[in-house]
Amino acid sequence: MGTTTLNTMLPEFARHIGAWVGSYTTTTNVAGSSDDIISTALRRRFPDDDDLNDAFIRILGSNNDDLRGRIEDYVGSTGTISIEGENLSAESGSVTFEIYRYDPDQLVNALNDGRQHAFPALHRRIFDRTLTGVLDQHRFTRPTSIQAGSVRQIASEPRLSAKSWGNNIIGTLNCDFESSTISTDWTASSLTLAAEAETTSPDNFVVFAGTQSAKWTVATGATGTLLATVPDGTNYEGEEINVGIWVYSLTTATSTSYVKAAIQFDSDSAVVGTAHSGKGWERLKVSSSDQSIATSIKVGLQVVNATGADMVGYADEVIASAGSSEIPQMTGTPVFIWREEADEIVVPVGITGDQNMLVAGHGLLSSVSSGSDTVEIDGQQLIYLYNIAAQLFFQQDIDQIQDDAQITSLRTFRHFNNRMSDEHIGMMSLLPLRRDVIA
Repeated sequence: MGTTTLNTMLPEFARHIGAWVGSYTTTTNVAGSSDDIISTALRRRFPDDDDLNDAFIRILGSNNDDLRGRIEDYVGSTGTISIEGENLSAESGSVTFEIYRYDPDQLVNALNDGRQHAFPALHRRIFDRTLTGVLDQHRFTRPTSIQAGSVRQIASEPRLSAKSWGNNIIGTLNCDFESSTISTDWTASSLTLAAEAETTSPDNFVVFAGTQSAKWTVATGATGTLLATVPDGTNYEGEEINVGIWVYSLTTATSTSYVKAAIQFDSDSAVVGTAHSGKGWERLKVSSSDQSIATSIKVGLQVVNATGADMVGYADEVIASAGSSEIPQMTGTPVFIWREEADEIVVPVGITGDQNMLVAGHGLLSSVSSGSDTVEIDGQQLIYLYNIAAQLFFQQDIDQIQDDAQITSLRTFRHFNNRMSDEHIGMMSLLPLRRDVIA
C-alpha cells in the first residue's frame, strides 16, 4: 500500500477546497529574532499593502520547519510578510513557504478527523503477529491496531526451526541457544546473558523451543546488544541480509526504551527493525545490505533501556538469510471458528502451542501532525479522504454563522457530500471475512 506525507496532502487538500494561495521561496534569508518573511515574487501577484493580511503561512525551512501562523501584516512594495507572535530562527539559505486562506492547523485537524469518519471505507490492513499460542488458552487480547469489530481472519502459523532450515547462514552456530554454554557464539555488550531451562508441569513458557532459551538483562540507562558473527560474512557483499529472532518481552516500546532485531556491518552502527510490542513472544525482523563489507556481519538484537529499572527478556530461534528479499515465513493454517467479545478474540479450538497467531483486520489510518508524517493511502484514496475532510471542515461553520454566510457554507458542505456519495472514488475493498457462521 502506498503512503503520502502531510507535506504532500496539505497543499492538495487546500487546493481541493479552495484554501490554497501558493508556494513561494524567500529572496532574503530569514533573520533571527524576527517575524518577517520576504519574497519579491509576492509583489507580482500581491502588489498592494495588506493584500495577504489574515491569511496563513506555513514555513518549510531547516530551522523553522513546519512553523504555522497568521499573517498580521503585508507590505506589497517589498513582498514582506509579518507573522503574528512569532520569533523566527535564522536561516542560512532560502526557504520555501506556503500561504493558505484557512488556518493549516484546522485543515490538519479536518484530515485527522476525516480518517475516522472514512473508516472502514479507508483503512490500514493490519496483519498482526504479536500473539503466540499457549496450551488451553482460548481468549486473546485483540491487537489495539485493529478496530473493534474489524477482525477479518485468524490463522495459526508454525515456526521455522533455526537449526534445521538449510539456508540459515548462522545455522552452524548456537542459533537456537541449545549449547550447554549459553554464550557460545554470542557476544553480549552492556547485557547480561543467562540460560533459561525448560520445565514441565508447569511448562516454562519463556522457553520457546528446545531445552533452553537465552535470558537477557539490560540495566536502566544502558544500550545492550546480543550479537553473533555470521561465518564468512564478507561473502555477502551487496546481498540483502534478513534476520528473524523470537523474543519474549513485556516492555511496551517507547522512543527511549525498546527491543529490536539488529544487523551490524563491520563496526558501523547497528541497523534495527521494528520494536517489540511488549506482548510476550514475537518474531522481530530486520533487513539491510552493505556494498562493501571489510570484516564481518553480526546479527542479533539491540535493547535500549530508559525505564528506570532493569529490562528482562528472553530470546530463541534466530534465523539469518542472504540474498532473499524477505526472511522466510511459514504459511499459516486458517482458523475458522472464532469470535470477537469486547476487546478479546475468542478461539474455542485454541492456537497450537508455540505457534504464531496471525490476526488480520482493519485499522484506522495513521494521524498526522508534522510534515514528514505519513498516511497509508495514495492516489484516488486521497480524493475520498479530502471529500470527507472537506465536509467536516465546512460543517463547523454551519453551526457558528448565520444568514448568507451560513447558506454558503451549507452549499459547500452539500457539494462535498454529494461528491463523496455519488462518485465513491477511492473506497477500499475489505479483507474477506474468513469465519464459520457458528462462531
